[in-house]
Amino acid sequence: MNSWKYLFTKNMLEKADKFKGKIDEIEHTATSIKAVVKSTREFNVELLLEEDIFLDVSCSCSAKSHCVHEAIFLKFIDEYPEILEDHKSHYNKNKSLLNEDTENILKNISNTKLNSFLKKEFRQNPKFKYDFIKHFSNTSLIDKKAYEKKLKRIFNNAKAPGFSYDGYYDMRSLAKPLKQFMREDIKRLVNLKEYEFACKLLNDIMDELDDEIYLEDRSFDNAIYYYQDYADILLKEKLSQKSRSKMIGHLRRFNFFGF
Repeated sequence: MNSWKYLFTKNMLEKADKFKGKIDEIEHTATSIKAVVKSTREFNVELLLEEDIFLDVSCSCSAKSHCVHEAIFLKFIDEYPEILEDHKSHYNKNKSLLNEDTENILKNISNTKLNSFLKKEFRQNPKFKYDFIKHFSNTSLIDKKAYEKKLKRIFNNAKAPGFSYDGYYDMRSLAKPLKQFMREDIKRLVNLKEYEFACKLLNDIMDELDDEIYLEDRSFDNAIYYYQDYADILLKEKLSQKSRSKMIGHLRRFNFFGF
């Protein structure tokens, strides 16, 4: 299954590794795998897929964003690939029926009903609304300059004394906000399928850090790991040759330095 770890914090992934409960009541639909994560309490988790391609995951707990129960379930799926194979079989068996039903509905539905449905979905599902507008509009819906200014501000605020001479940053001041930018802002761009711009920002970060990222105190290990996780996703998408080549170059450099 394609990369999913970038959705979770390091602490969540560590908790998922230590999980001692049970994953039970696994159920397949044409578009998802459902299960119950059981420990001291029980939570319903649903993994949305298209064949074996990871789309999203949700949980019945009260968390406002992705939670440890989802990480536990995704790790479980990775450890038992036969579950994903069962889903692919289920998907293939129902694919033609799903396509036939969709075609029939689109042929027969009235514009009034379709408009009503879309308006309701726009209110309840901002991600669907964004995807819809992006697909049918020629204009970008994100403020790219705002992202670039935020990243520039993070680096400016972390310039070490003598920066103009040696170009080094105060790593203590830089590591935390940079990690947060990569975990939240880049994740948002990836989820919105702004792959080219996400790739550009990630490459800008690595270009700016240059050799400082390989210093012994390992302050930027998380930045490298986030970069690698995002690269797993982005290199499977349509990117410019320049962005793709630069990202591959950074990955080769990480590998050379033992990451």
